[in-house]
Amino acid sequence: MKRLFTVPAIGLILAFLLAHEVTKAQVYFTSEVKGKGKPMILIHGLYCNGEVWKETMERYQQQYECHVLTLAGFGGHAPNLNDHFLESVKDDIIQYAKDKKLNKPVIAGHSMGGFISLWAASSAPGLFEKVLAVDGVPFMTALQMPNATPESAKPMAENMRSMMSTLTPEQIKMNQKMYLPTMIQSQDRIEQISFIAQKCDSKTIGQVMYEMFTIDLRQTVASIDCPVLLLGAWVAYKDYGVTKESATNSYTAQLKTVKNAKVEMSDTARHFIFYDDPAWFYQKVDGFLGNL
Repeated sequence: MKRLFTVPAIGLILAFLLAHEVTKAQVYFTSEVKGKGKPMILIHGLYCNGEVWKETMERYQQQYECHVLTLAGFGGHAPNLNDHFLESVKDDIIQYAKDKKLNKPVIAGHSMGGFISLWAASSAPGLFEKVLAVDGVPFMTALQMPNATPESAKPMAENMRSMMSTLTPEQIKMNQKMYLPTMIQSQDRIEQISFIAQKCDSKTIGQVMYEMFTIDLRQTVASIDCPVLLLGAWVAYKDYGVTKESATNSYTAQLKTVKNAKVEMSDTARHFIFYDDPAWFYQKVDGFLGNL
């Protein structure tokens, strides 16, 4: 019988299929990998890209192989939008960790990235070693409205999606310059994030905000089987009656179903904790990672 393929040809085909599968598993983000050691996955927040983790990566790349992600539609990257974008990102990250054969990676995220990190760990028990959420919680809406439900939040979320999806790059930049002072103390950092924000795809931003306001993971995270550290910020809202105690209670309630979770609240930082109080941030993260 005549052979259709030689052994080398079969090897090339298998190599192609494997490469194709790896590429397929990364359609919702790109990754920059630096450093050696234990794997660590870092996920940015809304309007940002992987650049926000630059200093964090530089600190840990001697001990960790840092996989810094930038999501589709962020930082000038081409969008890949659907009606369940964040869930698609979450699934893609899980597949990425499996395809890359990452051995018990730490998964860390800021804001939106913290939400995704918690979701990924709850969806794939046994895959991750630890979860670090930097001012990112399972149900953001409940921090502002404790009695909110996904259903009650939908009208507000739909209006927000409609409004945000039509913004031009210049409008995004202007809005960020007005809003970011409540989230970052440094004017230089405000300029940096505003510049990155204007490169975002507005429809992606609108969809993400809708999903963040209407997805409640507070029961879902009960399946997380590894340690979780949530770093929170509250001082930007003290003029509105928020106290450290009330904020701590709100953040702790978000993770009450997680078996091994700890909440730490910064007394000085706003939302971008790693920019506003890096010494405190690294102290807490070092302790959590076991580097002290």
